[in-house]
Amino acid sequence: MDFETTFIAQVITVIGFAVGLSIAVASGRYPRHIRNSLRAYAYGKLLLGFAFLIAGLRGSAAPGLLVPLANGLGIAGLAMNYTSVRHLQNRPVGLLMPAAVGLAVALACFLLLLAGGGISYVRILTSFATSAVLLVIAFEVLVRYEDRGIPHYVTGLLSATLAMVYLVRMGAGMVQGEMPVDQMVDDRVERVTFQLSMLGTVMGAINYVLMASDEFNRELTKLAHTDGLTGSLNRRRLFELGEVEFRRARRHGRDLTVLVLDIDRFKAVNDRAGHPFGDRVIQAVADCCAAQIRREDSVGRIGGEEFAILLPETGAEAGRLLAERLRSAIERQLAQLGAEGGVTVTCSIGGVSLTREHSEFSDLMAQSDSALYDAKHAGRNQVRFYPTMALTPALHA
Repeated sequence: MDFETTFIAQVITVIGFAVGLSIAVASGRYPRHIRNSLRAYAYGKLLLGFAFLIAGLRGSAAPGLLVPLANGLGIAGLAMNYTSVRHLQNRPVGLLMPAAVGLAVALACFLLLLAGGGISYVRILTSFATSAVLLVIAFEVLVRYEDRGIPHYVTGLLSATLAMVYLVRMGAGMVQGEMPVDQMVDDRVERVTFQLSMLGTVMGAINYVLMASDEFNRELTKLAHTDGLTGSLNRRRLFELGEVEFRRARRHGRDLTVLVLDIDRFKAVNDRAGHPFGDRVIQAVADCCAAQIRREDSVGRIGGEEFAILLPETGAEAGRLLAERLRSAIERQLAQLGAEGGVTVTCSIGGVSLTREHSEFSDLMAQSDSALYDAKHAGRNQVRFYPTMALTPALHA
């Protein structure tokens, strides 16, 4: 069906308002970065709705002002879609960027009309600006977005396709004859562009909601797996990963080392400097552990001031070296923090490496814990590994 562009603009207005209001109302109960993303997307759709509303009314009065205003609002709304994707990834966002882009396009349109450029020049300018923003959104979703799913690919391809459509519209503007500013362009290219824009508004909203839902599910998984104070893995998740790494190491004859770390005299730290300061110490130790291990290693908080570290593909000697490096780093890097509370912050570390005699992951945890107590009894602030002289060397394929 070949509708007039004015009618399609009215439909897009209704869709934009409906989508924007619905998402804005639904955004309140989500985590902060997802809430900000939903609101940015909702405001973008509301701006788009206002843009097409003004475009449909511009024949009534002052088209020389309404044309720049409609195009500026439309581009600003599209730029809000870009900021919504940035919010969804928890990336830095320029809050004034959409307004600046929209104002720049509106001013350029106004100057073109003031100079007698005509509606075809406005069509070329706005088509180029729209294509540029759509391509930036496609790049952000298809290339820079981590943990992409099907909704992300659909959104990116949809944005890229619409960008190509607006480039065709720009080409049509280059060959179009002049027409009154108070009338909407109503050739076939314009009608097809508006129809695809309407379809893109609906499909884009659906896929964006799916993207936000994926992000929310990831946030729930993160909350279920991490310790609220330190951001390290919690005890349950650390043991789940430990079981996985243990089975993999046994099956393929790989090395695996487990470290258990405990902050020395932590009760005295709390008693002397207070529990808030004790929390700062725990956070600092967790940060230090995370900075010392590799990407494939895992650190988890398994007790109040106790941490466990999984070191896949790491034998006893390499495990000892890392444990000593970690102990030294905590002693050195937390010296200034300890001085603030009038305490000394050190740690003791116990470790064990996988051998034939280990039948369960719990065996590694028990033996590394035993080595930790040896370190405590030997005077603290040192590393001890579970005795290996009576054990067979690690199993290798």
